[in-house]
Amino acid sequence: MKTIELRRRAARTPAQILHQVADPRTWAAEDTAVTVHRGAAEGIHLTTRTHIPASKLPAAASRFLGEGAELRQDVRADPVGPEAQAADVRIDAEVVGAPVDVDVAIALRVVGEGTDIHAITRIASSVPLFGSMIESALEPYVESLLTERLDQLIDL
Repeated sequence: MKTIELRRRAARTPAQILHQVADPRTWAAEDTAVTVHRGAAEGIHLTTRTHIPASKLPAAASRFLGEGAELRQDVRADPVGPEAQAADVRIDAEVVGAPVDVDVAIALRVVGEGTDIHAITRIASSVPLFGSMIESALEPYVESLLTERLDQLIDL
């Protein structure tokens, strides 16, 4: 299993950040479809599907995924009030057709005048003998995608 840990600081509250997470525009990208099941008021639940072209896949991954892959993310968070001092976001992701699971736990905690964003990502493959190679191959792509999303949350 590979673990990626990232931290950011935002000038907004956890509730404001959750509203951004619930906004489909946050997840919009080329070749991405977003389905919102529930918004921030009801407790966030959305699903994204992103086509990953073979050119963006590590060579080791493209061997078994061929012309590309689909990254499916299931994003969830419990509702919080506007004055909440903390919130958590969970992202369960998979590369369809690949024997790998990606789990992201994002903790939002008010610290001083801002909110600390702490994301812990775990990449796990179930392939005997080759699992660590698959995890290592996907780690840079997953880290860059998570970095991009976290930076979106603090850039408003």
